[in-house]
Amino acid sequence: MNLVDAIVQQIEVERLLPIFDFPKEIQTGLVEVTIRPLETKQVDSVTDRIKKFTAKYNRESFINHLKEQISQGHEFAFDATKIIDGTETEEEAQARYRQEKQTWGNLISHA
Repeated sequence: MNLVDAIVQQIEVERLLPIFDFPKEIQTGLVEVTIRPLETKQVDSVTDRIKKFTAKYNRESFINHLKEQISQGHEFAFDATKIIDGTETEEEAQARYRQEKQTWGNLISHA
């Protein structure tokens, strides 16, 4: 990828008045604007971001979280033991997903 050293463009001052305070002498007409990066930030690719997300929120960490919550006496509206032991059916997983989606929607609408 080529990094841009600077972008130079002529633009009508009127378009910049909401952003910059110009002296009255140049509040009409054109100005030349130069934009150059002060620092560059490394941006991960989509693939890298997905890998980081799945590493952080993988099934193993989800199961460990469920085990911890159960050991603390928390109850769920779904059968967490089926998730832990791998016996949850696709139908049960879809029902759980729909329930979670509805719960989040309700929480957001009441916030």
